[in-house]
Amino acid sequence: MRRSPVAVLLVAAVLATLGFAATAFATMDKTIRLDVDGHQVTVRTFASNVAGVLRKANLVVGAHDAVAPDPTAPVHDGSTVVVRHGRLLRLVLDGRQREVWVTALSVTGALDQLGLTDRGTWLSVSRGMTIPRTGLSFDVREPQHVTVLVDGHRLVSNTTAPTVATLLHQLHVRLHRLDKVSAPLTKYPANGLVVTVDRIHQRVVTRSIAIPFRTRHVRTSSLYVGESKVSRHGEPGVRVNTYRLTWKNKKLLRQRLVHSRLRTHPVSQIVQVGTTPRPQYAPSHDGLNWSALAQCESGGNPQSVSGNGQYRGLYQFTYGAWASVGGQGDPIDASSSEQTYRAQLLYRRSGDSVWPVCGHYLYT
Repeated sequence: MRRSPVAVLLVAAVLATLGFAATAFATMDKTIRLDVDGHQVTVRTFASNVAGVLRKANLVVGAHDAVAPDPTAPVHDGSTVVVRHGRLLRLVLDGRQREVWVTALSVTGALDQLGLTDRGTWLSVSRGMTIPRTGLSFDVREPQHVTVLVDGHRLVSNTTAPTVATLLHQLHVRLHRLDKVSAPLTKYPANGLVVTVDRIHQRVVTRSIAIPFRTRHVRTSSLYVGESKVSRHGEPGVRVNTYRLTWKNKKLLRQRLVHSRLRTHPVSQIVQVGTTPRPQYAPSHDGLNWSALAQCESGGNPQSVSGNGQYRGLYQFTYGAWASVGGQGDPIDASSSEQTYRAQLLYRRSGDSVWPVCGHYLYT
């Protein structure tokens, strides 16, 4: 059967339209590789941009999630879209609690995102540990520059210790019961901290303390006025004191009395004091120059004593010569008139031979 020209043209037009539609369909249909938290899937879509691909895959992107490329970016057949869901990290970072969001899949990646790349950083978990979608809690301690002053030494440490107590243990610093530390032992040793350890030592000592005796004066008529004599010698008492001595870094810090006991009482010293007036001795006027003799013998000093202590007073009496003419005690304790009186008695008995060097002055 022969077709009309109009029918032939109509069939040709329909075939052309169907060919164009097929070409357009093939151009709009795309195969996209979607990487979600490391898991890759393939998505066939007519979407023109990343946002459309995510809708096709039923992926809802939250505020803490990351998408690359940007959701407004166009996509082509064979494009790759990467989605990383946010993960909440609950950290104790250098002693302080923090909450941060990361899109890393592992602890190492999270540390990179947070800028904690020092390999000396201490972690409570493995660096290669995977971070679940629910998040992760762990401790992070970066090296801290800390100085410890102890026993006259300066110890410097780059430490990741969690407390001052742990730091001291790491430095082999042993604390005794009374030692004082400038920082609490539970304190986190933050960068720049200086810890001083004061060594405290205590010891109990006992000391015997002398208690001075008193002196009691008793008047007596058996002695002349101006004379005195010890009739009973005093004895100090003894008190036993117990002290607690405290040293700080080998220097005595304080001494505290903790107990005191009286062992013996002091015994008073008794001194007899004379009340009887001295008799008046009037030297005779014998025409001799006694002042010249005294000046030669003692320089006129009634209390003069020779270098060896043997000769005493104005006329340098010996104790024996003084007693032989009735003198009592020490010649230097007698008045000048009594010394002259006793010298005249000695002259009458023995002449000027008693003063072999100065005797001739009596006649000047």
